[in-house]
Parts: sequence; structure tokens; C-alpha cells
Amino acid sequence: MRADTVVGRLTHFKNLLVVLCAVCVGILLPGFALYTEPLVTPLVVLLVFSSLRDLRFDEIDPVAYGGLLTLSLLISYALLPLGGMRLASQFLSEGALIGVAIILAAPTTAGSAIIWTRLSGGDDQLSIVISVASLLVAPLAMPLVFQHLVSAHLATPVWPLLVDLAVIVGGGVLLTLVVPRRMVSERTASRGAAVAILLLIYSSVASLDLGSVRLDDLVPVLFVTLLLLGGGLALSLLAGYGMRLRRRTVLPLFFTSTLKNLGIALFVSLSYRSPMTVAAIVTYYILQQLVGAIIADVVPVRSRDRE
Repeated sequence: MRADTVVGRLTHFKNLLVVLCAVCVGILLPGFALYTEPLVTPLVVLLVFSSLRDLRFDEIDPVAYGGLLTLSLLISYALLPLGGMRLASQFLSEGALIGVAIILAAPTTAGSAIIWTRLSGGDDQLSIVISVASLLVAPLAMPLVFQHLVSAHLATPVWPLLVDLAVIVGGGVLLTLVVPRRMVSERTASRGAAVAILLLIYSSVASLDLGSVRLDDLVPVLFVTLLLLGGGLALSLLAGYGMRLRRRTVLPLFFTSTLKNLGIALFVSLSYRSPMTVAAIVTYYILQQLVGAIIADVVPVRSRDRE
């Protein structure tokens, strides 16, 4: 195989390679997490701002988006958590199971869902609308879903969660109102969002105490996470087939219903001391980013090949 052919194929997977590099740096150089961990909330605020700045209300069709919005929230807060938790309970320890419950109950990770939708050629306006709606309903939906998944006797830090969500969403809205659109170009905003995602990945990996996580406990988490992501994709494809949706619409449906918010999930996990709780959350986040990167690299190439 010619060298330029190999380079060309690797270029198609540049997003995946960058994500893998962030994971490797987090494993090999965890010391810098001391400086990046305090930036988690500002980074999520930046991602929310990056998504809100592109929201054009005059282009939103309430009739067309209403059904898709409802469907995405149904998958995200009901179908995937209920089915996923039943599956996870067959394979995971208690600590990892709590982590899976937290991540399944969490809202959409707005920045990642929108970025991967955009890079894969999907309807980013639909992704923005659903992501923002998922964040807005999270203060009510997340505690209810989490308590139902785990146990009615486990307390969820509702008020701190409300404050955290208010800071994240409110900060993104404030930046959108204060910063003129012309001041930040689309290219700059996209690059800033990509850097924020990479820093979140690095921080999550670097903060993980790998010495306290056994391989025989982590392997089932990897297996279950892949099944959960596959289940989200299957539900989106099934809905797309039944509703005769275009690829451009199915992509944001999958990303917004299945990709979960790392910052909020880690915030809730502070109430639980098991390393496997954090490990399960970080594993899900890393794998969802890898899946997003693969889709963003493969789908546009296949679309061009068909033309």
C-alpha cells in the first residue's frame, strides 16, 4: 500500500487519533490534572457557549423539531437508562453500577454532541436545540431517573446539582449575550470547543487512581459501556427507520440521546467514594468520545464516496 494512501486514511481518523492522544497523555502525565481539574466547570460553560452562539431561532421549526426533541429525551432519560441499568446489573459490581446509573441519568453533553454532529455532517441546529433542552430539564429529570435506577433510599445531592447546572447553563447564556457573535469566528469557537473537550478527557483520565482499579473489574465496564453505546445507536437507527428520517437527522438523534455530560456526572459522583464509580463514568465518557470521533471520520467519507 502506498505511503500517501496510508497517510490519507489516517487523516480521515484524525479526530480519533487526537482523542487517543489525550487519553495517553492523561495516563502518562497525570500531574498536570492539578491545574486542569479546577477548569472543568469553566470548560463546560465554554462548550455551552459554543453551542448557544450558533442557535438561530428563526431557523427552528417547532413542528419538525418537537417530535424529535421528545424522542431524544425519551431515549436519553427513559429507554436507555432503564434498559441499560438492567443490563449493567448483570455484570458490574456495586461501585461501577452506581457510576453507570449516574452517567445514564446525566443530561446530554452539549458540546460533544454538537461538535460530533457538525463534524459528521448532521443537523447541528437540531443537536443544539435538543442539547439545550436536555440541560434545562436535567435538574428535575436527573435526580428522579438516578434514584429510580439505584434505589429510593440513596440520596442525590439535588440542590448542589441545581446550582451546578445553573452555573453551567447560566454562564453559557451570559457569555452568549455579552460576547458579540462577530467577535468570535466560527473557526475559533470550534477550535476552542475541541480544546475544551480534549482538556476534559485529559482531566478525567489523569484524575483516575489507576492503582485502585483492578483490570478484572474494568473489563466488564468496558464491555457494558460498548453495549450501552451500541444500544443508543440501535434505538436511534430504529427510530430513524420507523420515521423515515434522513442520515442528517439520525446522527444528532444518536449523539444527543446517548452522549452524556462528564462534568455533571463527576460532580454527582463526589458523594460516592468507590474508585469504580468514577472509573465507570470516565470509561463511558472516553468511549463515547471515541465513538463520536469514529463516526465523524467515517460518515462524511462514505457520503462523499456515494456521490
